[in-house]
Amino acid sequence: MRFLCAVLLFFTLLGTSFTARAIVRTGSFDLTIKFMDTTRELSCYIPTSYNDSNKYRLMVCLHGLGDNSANYRNALIFSLQWQKYFPNTIFICPEASATTADFISLPGDESIVDSCMEFAMSNYHIDTSDVILQGFSLGGRAALRYGLEHYAKFKALLLNTPAIQGVKNALNGQPSYTYIYQNASHIPIYITHGETDIAYEPPIDTALKMIIQNDGVVRYDDVPKIGHTIPTFNQMSDALEFIDTPARAGNDVDLFELDVPARIFSSTLNSKVLVQNVGSDTVTSIVFAIAQGTFTVLYTWKGSLAPFQHAVVDLPGQVVESGAATQTIDVRIDSIDGVLNTMTSDNEKIDTFQYITQGASLPMAEGFEEANFPPPGWLLQLAGDFFSPWFQDTVRKSGNYSAGAFNSLFFFDNEGRAEGLVSPVLNLTTAPSPQLSFDLAYNYDRYTPPYFTGTVNLTDTLDVLISTDGGATFTSLLRKSGADLATFADPIVNPLSADAIFILPQDTNWRHYTIDLSNYASAPEAFIKFNYISGLGGSIYIDNVSVASPAGVMVPKPITYSIYPNPATDKVTIAGSPDSPANISLLDVAGREVLSEQGQTNASGEFSIDTHTLLSGLYFARVSIGDHASMVKLTIER
Repeated sequence: MRFLCAVLLFFTLLGTSFTARAIVRTGSFDLTIKFMDTTRELSCYIPTSYNDSNKYRLMVCLHGLGDNSANYRNALIFSLQWQKYFPNTIFICPEASATTADFISLPGDESIVDSCMEFAMSNYHIDTSDVILQGFSLGGRAALRYGLEHYAKFKALLLNTPAIQGVKNALNGQPSYTYIYQNASHIPIYITHGETDIAYEPPIDTALKMIIQNDGVVRYDDVPKIGHTIPTFNQMSDALEFIDTPARAGNDVDLFELDVPARIFSSTLNSKVLVQNVGSDTVTSIVFAIAQGTFTVLYTWKGSLAPFQHAVVDLPGQVVESGAATQTIDVRIDSIDGVLNTMTSDNEKIDTFQYITQGASLPMAEGFEEANFPPPGWLLQLAGDFFSPWFQDTVRKSGNYSAGAFNSLFFFDNEGRAEGLVSPVLNLTTAPSPQLSFDLAYNYDRYTPPYFTGTVNLTDTLDVLISTDGGATFTSLLRKSGADLATFADPIVNPLSADAIFILPQDTNWRHYTIDLSNYASAPEAFIKFNYISGLGGSIYIDNVSVASPAGVMVPKPITYSIYPNPATDKVTIAGSPDSPANISLLDVAGREVLSEQGQTNASGEFSIDTHTLLSGLYFARVSIGDHASMVKLTIER
């Protein structure tokens, strides 16, 4: 008995559980553990060559929405073969609190990560300095938040399309789910995103900017030709190198963002760039090549950037050449500390701006009939998310199209965020007693029990504003929401899909607004902004916008560009210019591309695609014919 106690004490002092090590399992297996007064599944993969005398890397892997731990483990090991590319690694995949939820359904849910680590370290020889927290989709979001909060526990974060729930979430606009971005400088963060996964691109880009602005140790890989999925290892083959040695050898600076005003009213363009040192050497000078019009100038920034530090650089004002109203600026990193920059990616940004020398004479009329959206001279001021901006739609008061927008509980929480549709700059002195007029159709959402405990109205707001000082200040001309704005007698009651939110107004569901602009009649450079502010429920359309004197109000003429039938069944046709390059891509409500065809319109200007394989429901059609492009809403009905 004394001998047995001595043996047990010996193994305890070595930090090894004799009982646990005696029943070590290898390969793939599932087990149940106690967690938060209940049980939870862990799906494991232990290398079959496991040898307790060696140390092993640990990777805790969090699955996405609707998945489970076993499926996720099998996808990583048997489909993606991660055990080959991450050698000597033990994988532990925990189950979320329910297969339809992520790792935040209950307070403390994310601490299942700690339980995985405790299990692995109690039963296997883990290198405690080499623990990676990985996550996909909503599991990636949970890994980002938990990893930033508990960075000291991990060597790195590996995030495959972290499903950050909208730009508002990325900006920590949701108090119940925030990210401690200031800790990003303490832990390497490797992020991948599928190029065609357009719904998550804005929130991931926003989070990435927040990480960079906090000097985060980060690498981002936008993987071509894939959607909302985990890329193959070949498509992220630098992940292990980055995790082990985050900074690239020598001098290397990423140009992350070029900030250019959408419009300028003087001949000088002021812009700035956000850069980050991603190399291993401290950077003390960066030469930027700034191309605008026919001239290129060099500008040298001097300072000190340690690895992964960032800087916002104000570029010198560029004299804009007279010419086209819409012009381009191209900024690239020419050299770093006297060494010519030979990197072919992440060192150049191109943007456009409008150079306004004078406001357009009245009258102005816009029916949104052009194939391009927004129409020439108009601007979109984007809140960031993919689904909420203004778009061109076949719903209309007259002609073929109108400008529409919507908000919904079924997408990201964008409550309080505003999407702007901005008119061209107008010279209000060119017509007596100018007035703004437009047609509007709108309705809001109402939910009743059992969907909510009581009656809840989700109401968006339309704020129509005018600026006469280049956008420095705005004055509200009209602000309405909910029932006051609605053009329908009753709200949309209990819509249970995105399709159900869209309205189909009859002629009686359109309201005509006329707003006197006489107080601004002396303004030579004025513009109107239609600001659609989210209350998480509503559908709006604006048509026949006119700014003119009362006798000169104009109704825009329609053009021949169209997409039909809509709703469609087995075929969709776009019609426009004859014998022109044509492309149509259909996206589902999650932003995934489900169908894409390229070709050329025939002599009648038509180009058709087969849609018989698509399920019934709402889609967004990205259409281009020749040089014109737009996005419209398309419904498939069987």
